[in-house]
Amino acid sequence: MAEQLQKSTDKNVEIWKIKKLIKSLEAARGNGTSMISLIIPPRDQVPRIAKMLADEYGTASNIKSRVNRLSVLSAITSVQARLKLYNKG
Repeated sequence: MAEQLQKSTDKNVEIWKIKKLIKSLEAARGNGTSMISLIIPPRDQVPRIAKMLADEYGTASNIKSRVNRLSVLSAITSVQARLKLYNKG
């Protein structure tokens, strides 16, 4: 009985954490194209995501507006750097 209550409590805590994370993500705002939301499904491979970002970087290089292009490229570079931290872990 106590074990089942503990599992229920753990589940409720996890649900609360997820709801809190969702609310904080909904409240997050960036300047124009300076923010990227990258949601990686569980068990997805980091190298696949890194390749996808590299492809997006190539596509973003074709943006005509210099300011917009530099903002997007900077944001993608930032995500790539953060992704490398997960790759090493």
